[in-house]
Amino acid sequence: MSDRDKKREEKERLMREVLNKDRKTINPDEAVELSLGIKEEVEELADTMKSSNDALDALKAVLEKQKKDLEEMSMLNGLDTNEMVKIQQEIKEDYGVESEPQAIEVLPSDSGEIFEEILKEVTKKVVVEEDTLRQLTTAFRRPFVMGETKGKAKNVILVTGPIGSGKHSSLTAMVRSIYERQIFISDEIYTIDMSLYQSGSQEQIFLQDLYKCLTGKGSVICFENFEIGFPAFLRMLDDLVCEGKTVLSKRYVLNKGILVENQTGLVKEAVDSLSVEGKYLVFMTTKGTKAVQDAFGANFLYHVLDTVTFPALDEGRLNLVIHSKMQELQQRARVNLKLDVKDSKEIEEWVMKHFDKTQGADAIHDLFQDFYISLSQQVLEKQIPENATAEMMVENDLPIASVGTDKITLSRTKTSAEEIEAVNKELDEIVGLDMVKNYIKSVQSHIKMQEIRRAQGMKTGEVSKHMIFTGNPGTGKTTIARLLSRYMKAIGALSRGQLVEVTRADLVAQYVGQTAPLTMSVIKSALGGVLFIDEAYSLYRGKDDAFGLECIDTIVKAMEDHRDDLIIILAGYKKEMEVFMESNSGLKSRFPNIINFPDYTGEELRKIAQIQAKSKGYVISEEALPKLEEFFNEVQEVNAAEAGNGRLARNVIEDAILTQSKRLLENPNDPMDELRLSDFDFTIKVKPA
Repeated sequence: MSDRDKKREEKERLMREVLNKDRKTINPDEAVELSLGIKEEVEELADTMKSSNDALDALKAVLEKQKKDLEEMSMLNGLDTNEMVKIQQEIKEDYGVESEPQAIEVLPSDSGEIFEEILKEVTKKVVVEEDTLRQLTTAFRRPFVMGETKGKAKNVILVTGPIGSGKHSSLTAMVRSIYERQIFISDEIYTIDMSLYQSGSQEQIFLQDLYKCLTGKGSVICFENFEIGFPAFLRMLDDLVCEGKTVLSKRYVLNKGILVENQTGLVKEAVDSLSVEGKYLVFMTTKGTKAVQDAFGANFLYHVLDTVTFPALDEGRLNLVIHSKMQELQQRARVNLKLDVKDSKEIEEWVMKHFDKTQGADAIHDLFQDFYISLSQQVLEKQIPENATAEMMVENDLPIASVGTDKITLSRTKTSAEEIEAVNKELDEIVGLDMVKNYIKSVQSHIKMQEIRRAQGMKTGEVSKHMIFTGNPGTGKTTIARLLSRYMKAIGALSRGQLVEVTRADLVAQYVGQTAPLTMSVIKSALGGVLFIDEAYSLYRGKDDAFGLECIDTIVKAMEDHRDDLIIILAGYKKEMEVFMESNSGLKSRFPNIINFPDYTGEELRKIAQIQAKSKGYVISEEALPKLEEFFNEVQEVNAAEAGNGRLARNVIEDAILTQSKRLLENPNDPMDELRLSDFDFTIKVKPA
């Protein structure tokens, strides 16, 4: 008898041992017979088996109970892991049930051969260098060679490399391949983004997420952005790595599977610590081992047994990624859009030339996603017959697709020409502030040049966009901040473009430990836009103002952590802001753009008054204009700060409209939209500065 026949016979014997039944589909109406020493247990349930569901549930329970016997017999009879997986699949197909999977705790002596197969398989799926993948394979094989330390993680792995170098795709492919050989019971990779937990008030949320990962079926937990994690939570991770567990500062209990703080004193089965036993911990960073040293310290690094460094993809591998993404685009278009997209070498060359080199393969993925979205839009808007052809080509250095008689642009820019034009128009209509306008427009030129350098793989020199606006009330600081946020969104410098306007009361709490969480919650609401802090100097009330200093420290850290998608503008009086900048050594260097908003001249206030009147449906008579400008000059000389600058012009117009209403009641034939000289009150009401 051949080896193949022997193995086939052994498979049949094993299933007869487990199920004591020929391989056939279960008839729900038939009685279920089971053996292997547990027949008596099943007979006790026979009276209650009145439906097919009862029978199937009982059979599943039996399979669970006999699983270890099956695994032991398979090892004794020379069946490998792949054959065991096939047997389970056959049981599922023949009997319509599936037992809970279980990982192999001890690999056979040929674990090297198994992981070599895994390496070959993963190498075919990703375009990363084999040496790098071999490092990753070694990291996962290590506990099967060295053995595990009770109470500790299976292994602690540091994965470094630039964005788009294949770190995530390689890890995913590796875990999937290990799972398919039943070494893991799940192919899920739990990811904890440490940037999401930025204050002590989020402790319970963090612990809930961490507990779910530590107790889940997945064998791998990946920690990202730990470089900017909250220190208290980083200490917990340090304990997990170095000690194998972290002791919680509060007692928790499980409520429907969720970890919640216990409020009732001593309880049974309380959770007062978390253990990492049985898990692989993967720490992923783009900043190398120095980032780990800064975040955790030397003892942490001592427990990292494998450091896997992913180099940036070379041109050859990038071409492979591009070609793979082209094939993926064709497949998605064929299945979902019913479009036959023709392969285009010209398009692939365009992508190679234009993708953001600093983002690696991620940028390539984004470009092809843009192509797919553009094709989808064409299908949604046009009546395109199924299996129509889409010819992809490059015209005027732009990727396009020809579908029937239509040509569509495939690239999707992050800038909005319409919004840029609208903001520029509003800027032009603002009276004065030429220096401010010129600065805002210069930012666009800088960003465009950086995009060109980035696409060509050159170093980019990002400039700080954080600003300080100084000047008296009413000089246009808030108006310019609002336009600036829209402008930055339109040119692609910000992702959302909202303006969040706050003061000290919105940032500084009244009790110890509350200021940092409060400040962080405001900062999070402003991410992707502009955080405008009016009267910012009020944040610092002297060296004894612990709450204010805590707020400033939190802002400084957030500026560093979110410098690519957050602009902070501090506004206030010039002298007070100069004192404020001395309260924190990091403020001056982080706010290089100081823009002074001068008081308006009488002429500028007269122009503002005319705009205000026009917006309300009125015009100012020619005879009133010279006197109005003269009045504004006099007021500004007395006390511009108290007068309110632009607010002065608005108040004068509103008072004139009220006076005009009284006049029209007495003279109903006068024009209703005209503000005459007699309607204005030129009394100077402010006190000298």
